[in-house]
Amino acid sequence: MHCLISLWLSLWVLCLFWAKCQGQLIRIPMQFQASFMASRRQHRAGRSSLLAKYNVVGGQEVTSRNGGATETLDNRLNLEYAGPISIGSPGQPFNMLFDTGSANLWVPSAECSLKSVACHHHHRYNASASSTFVPDGRRFSIAYGTGSLSGILAQDTVAIGQLVVRNQTFAMATHEPGPTFVDTNFAGIVGLGFRPIAEQRIKPLFESMCDQQLVDECVFSFYLKRNGSERMGGELLFGGVDKTKFSGSLTYVPLTHAGYWQFPLDGIELGGTTISRHRQAIADTGTSLLAAPPREYLIINSLLGGLPTSNNEYLLNCSEIDSLPEIVFIIGGRRFGLQPRDYVMSVTNDDGSRICLSAFTLMDAEFWILGDVFIGRYYTAFDAGQRQIGFAPAA
Repeated sequence: MHCLISLWLSLWVLCLFWAKCQGQLIRIPMQFQASFMASRRQHRAGRSSLLAKYNVVGGQEVTSRNGGATETLDNRLNLEYAGPISIGSPGQPFNMLFDTGSANLWVPSAECSLKSVACHHHHRYNASASSTFVPDGRRFSIAYGTGSLSGILAQDTVAIGQLVVRNQTFAMATHEPGPTFVDTNFAGIVGLGFRPIAEQRIKPLFESMCDQQLVDECVFSFYLKRNGSERMGGELLFGGVDKTKFSGSLTYVPLTHAGYWQFPLDGIELGGTTISRHRQAIADTGTSLLAAPPREYLIINSLLGGLPTSNNEYLLNCSEIDSLPEIVFIIGGRRFGLQPRDYVMSVTNDDGSRICLSAFTLMDAEFWILGDVFIGRYYTAFDAGQRQIGFAPAA
């Protein structure tokens, strides 16, 4: 009898442990590097990378050099949030950018070229040190404004918090272009978009999590602090939402694109003036900017009293920021407002002086990009299972 009770208790404990491992909420702390948008030069580079990323550079479509998807970043110094993962057995740690606007996972390789300075500024993946490494052999390339990031595909175990994803395909970068990633606080990128936009249609990491039943719900959510610190920049939650991180209820709208986190915008208003109605938008944690179609871009920056420059920037009077109007995005019939302190960026000019720039940048396409300026104000739930996205005021 004693043996039977002991066996029952052991099985009960094992079942509890198994349940926790099978369906759980995993919190990934986000580090915030406020200095990323410190200079005007970095602001321009970030704007260029955003436009190229969506194949709308100068109104010209960007095509891949190897027949696959092209993800053009140019310079990611406007990306402020990063979090930890590990790859291999034993795990090799990396600080990564979690980007909902792309779908591939890549890290620097120990075989990275000596000419690739960025590789040697970050931790590099050593395939020979991992007992679970499986070679793939296919070449991998992503186009950038300063060249191409290239490398070789492989498979290994990827751990995020207590989640362990088996046999995940990723890219080992052997060449990183120019100075693109030298000063970033992340070594590589975890793409959280969908497979149709992935280079070589590789299964994204989050899809693998769902397929391997590592999360209760095929949902992840972002809570970003716009005034955070390296230790407390917010968090990324896999497996659901944290109701303590937002007020009220989430407003969900259906996705309208097979690859991006794209959804319908009912309308945009600025200071009570209707700017446009019935647009599309993409939620992108890989940028800090707000990208607008040409007509809206001109109207908004004109109403803000912006002074246009030859680089498609709009200068704003730093002493008048608090008098600027609220901009409202209407999503799912609900109003989501941004105050001027949200959409005005204070940066350092080339001569060391401080200037104020509009966060509204030109998107030569008929859709919006809502980056961290918006996501920092609104808790965002990315529901891959139901193909929907939800927003609520961040707590």
